[in-house]
Amino acid sequence: MTPDELRGMIPEYLAGRLSPADKNEFEQQMHGNAELLMHVEELRATWQDMGRIPMTQPSAALRARFYRRVHDMQTGRVPVPRGTFVWWKPGLAGLVRQVAIALLIFGVGLYSGRVFFGTKSPQNAPAMSSPDAAQLQSQIQSLRQTVALSLLERQSPASRLQGVSFGSQVDHPDQDLLSALIQTLEHDQNTNVRLAALDALERFSGEEPVRQAMLKSLGNQDSPLVQIALIDALVHMREKGAAGEFRRLSTETAANAAVRQRAQWALKTLKD
Repeated sequence: MTPDELRGMIPEYLAGRLSPADKNEFEQQMHGNAELLMHVEELRATWQDMGRIPMTQPSAALRARFYRRVHDMQTGRVPVPRGTFVWWKPGLAGLVRQVAIALLIFGVGLYSGRVFFGTKSPQNAPAMSSPDAAQLQSQIQSLRQTVALSLLERQSPASRLQGVSFGSQVDHPDQDLLSALIQTLEHDQNTNVRLAALDALERFSGEEPVRQAMLKSLGNQDSPLVQIALIDALVHMREKGAAGEFRRLSTETAANAAVRQRAQWALKTLKD
């Protein structure tokens, strides 16, 4: 079998849908191919992590509120919306909408100002001064930090992912935002949120506290996917202080096989 055919059989193997002959051949190939074994373990860990994601339960009062709303519309107490745009909406959708509109207004205003003032002579229309532009940029960065911190405290994984996304767009995060991203990497129950927080923190790896937090987190993670991502990030950063943790993981029998192999690769790469 070709490597592509073997990788295509991984979902069927994990689901137990291979015939005995195909299963036996696949396992023989897997035990002799470290890369294939890594793919199998990564996908197995992903499925296990997805199975642990809690289902969001609707509020017990949701049905009552729905029928009350329908009744109010039928009796004319509340007008039926007909495609109108509402600036304010509760929850994540409203918050993201408001921030997006604020950024859009700022961008349109800045562009319009450049076009308008660009048609004037310097005597009649002075351009925006550097301090003014810096102040506006600072306000945008502050807005992103505020939104990120607010979303990171939400119960919904989707909201926290949005929070990490806003946080990664901040050029110079303050200590509160860095601490929130580090806490998300360390303790968030959702693997995807932790992976996103790691990607965001890697942008700020020039900060020594961030590097130390990522190194410490490697020994505390229980997800092979996050461990492998952390190993790759630390190697990319050329973090020599991670060699001891890589050595420990490479020989720890209780560690995931793919993690052990990745740690061995990381040790070799750091030595080169």
